Amino acid sequence: MSLATGLNNVGVIAQAADKSTDTVAFQIMYTTTPVPGLTYEVPSLPATGKIEAFNKTVSLTYPKGNVFIDASGRITDSPIAFTVCDPPSDLPDSYHYLVSQVIKISVSQGVYLQQPGQLTLSFNENVSSSVSNQLAIWYSPDNVWNDNDNYILGGRTDASKKTVTAPFQFSGNSEGYYAVFLADRVFADFSDQSEAAWAYSSVMPMWAKGLAEPLPFNRGDYKFGAGDDINRLEFTTILVKGLGLPLENVPSVFRDVYGAPKFIDNAYFGTDYSLQAGGLLYDQEHTPAQYVATALRYGIIAGYPDGTFQPQKSLTRQEAAVILARAANLKLINDGDKAKSSLQKIFTDAEDIQPWAAPSILAAYRAKLIAGLPGEDKTIRFAPNETLTRAQAITMIYRLLEKQKKI
Repeated sequence: MSLATGLNNVGVIAQAADKSTDTVAFQIMYTTTPVPGLTYEVPSLPATGKIEAFNKTVSLTYPKGNVFIDASGRITDSPIAFTVCDPPSDLPDSYHYLVSQVIKISVSQGVYLQQPGQLTLSFNENVSSSVSNQLAIWYSPDNVWNDNDNYILGGRTDASKKTVTAPFQFSGNSEGYYAVFLADRVFADFSDQSEAAWAYSSVMPMWAKGLAEPLPFNRGDYKFGAGDDINRLEFTTILVKGLGLPLENVPSVFRDVYGAPKFIDNAYFGTDYSLQAGGLLYDQEHTPAQYVATALRYGIIAGYPDGTFQPQKSLTRQEAAVILARAANLKLINDGDKAKSSLQKIFTDAEDIQPWAAPSILAAYRAKLIAGLPGEDKTIRFAPNETLTRAQAITMIYRLLEKQKKI
């Protein structure tokens, strides 16, 4: 028999050998909303590439034919269990709000997906669509959300389906907890009088999804630091993290990039910026050296002839355009002079653009990833040698990620 949503009256009739009967009546409450304590388990990883649980409020997808491997890379197997947990008593802070159920996903210790997948969680249908891009999936190893061992997976929101989908990989622990949080906060440098106010709609979702954060860390003026220059390390990190590129597990590629940002620039990132301090971008498993090595592997960035990366160096606008064009895999004109000639029709200061940067600037401009700055008499200039602010940089990367449907 099929059950209807809500209270169901069920009767069971038993007939004895003498054909006498007895009837037992009872009620079954059927709800499509998962309740804490409910568990769904599959005995092994399905080859279909998809597991759905709790009336499709949780979905794990991955490449078909995927397998589990252990830490040494050997194929193994494990049951997968999904459990609805009680809501936490404490939230991460005063500007993150839980808008979904907490789901525990359990496998055997030390098990990973050979090819990472995606996790989709449903969130509260009453959340306004106007803040849907400020939603993100969080991971916690222990269902304690107000400490510093959590990690923001981010994700892309489908406002119509009320879901968030984020890249997923098992942590190597036997279990992990996942939930959707809404981030909402007022930063003082996005007021109407601020020069960075225009970037608010781009910076907020990037912050909410753990791709950018107020710097230096633990600043006390309630500002984001949007008007400060961005350095090569942060720009590279945001790109690699936003694109979801698998990190290179190497200690260092350049002699001036280390495992902890505090050894690179205390003034920029904040004293003792780390997992223990509560930073979003770097922790014990996601270090500056890994992000830079990954960007190098994918051809996004390059170092200098002396073997350095110069992570503290501020980016110029033309340097950023080159990195952005590489990350977006844009098609470039091979002739720098021809590209510069086209740029002269757009920007009043095109003569200041270096030939090596002209093809990338033109491609990024045409792809609407980068824009000019207001000049005199309603003209547009590019200002190739000006340093790039964090507001400008985060907006450029936001446009790229939105174009690629990663945010």
